[in-house]
Amino acid sequence: MNCLKVNPNLLIKRTPPLIRNNIYTSLDSLKEYNIPVSIYYNYFISIEKYKLKNLWNHIVKKWMYMKRHLSEQKGDVTIDASILESYHHVHLNIDDEELNNLFIQFIGGSDFKSLFLCNCVQNFIYPK
Repeated sequence: MNCLKVNPNLLIKRTPPLIRNNIYTSLDSLKEYNIPVSIYYNYFISIEKYKLKNLWNHIVKKWMYMKRHLSEQKGDVTIDASILESYHHVHLNIDDEELNNLFIQFIGGSDFKSLFLCNCVQNFIYPK
């Protein structure tokens, strides 16, 4: 779990009681790396619905920052085309199903993007 900023088990302390009963599948590919994705899923279904939009927008903001930083530092480094993809902020409230679909589209089968998403969620919970 060296690729995660915070041990996911510490997130349990910051997860409020579950308030919905929805199923997320977007991070399931990380199970093979023994990352406890259920902790993230429990967080998603324990926050108020309006925060789902805020969480997505936080991830988009971090993605845009990373893209800008990489383009400034590019030099001779080859950048994977999937990193150049753009995502848009959501301005209306979304539900769990929509957030899961946005995450699935964002990840697109990339373990890098799954880990990026996990780190963004950790940063959303524990801002620095």
